[in-house]
Amino acid sequence: MGRVVKKTRRTERIVEIHEFYAIRTASGSLPALCSECSTGDAIMLPPDHAALLSHVPTRMIYRLVESASIHYREEPNGSLIVCVRSLVAARDQVLNMKGELK
Repeated sequence: MGRVVKKTRRTERIVEIHEFYAIRTASGSLPALCSECSTGDAIMLPPDHAALLSHVPTRMIYRLVESASIHYREEPNGSLIVCVRSLVAARDQVLNMKGELK
């Protein structure tokens, strides 16, 4: 008797999601750019706005600033702004160390 060969079919799909955010300020000015990022297009925002944008708790942002793990700048009026690009990179690095990202 002949052998029966079972065929299986497998389909894979890849989905890419791109998010765009419109950032408006009360004064109408553009957000500051990070002078430490080599790309020249990384924006800097106050910690509470950066937290919303990057899904990182505000307290974690302050810990990253205190450990100099992300780019930041203190404004002349004493307010703090952080680089969103370096924040997301630090977040991803922390998640990779925890094994939560693949």
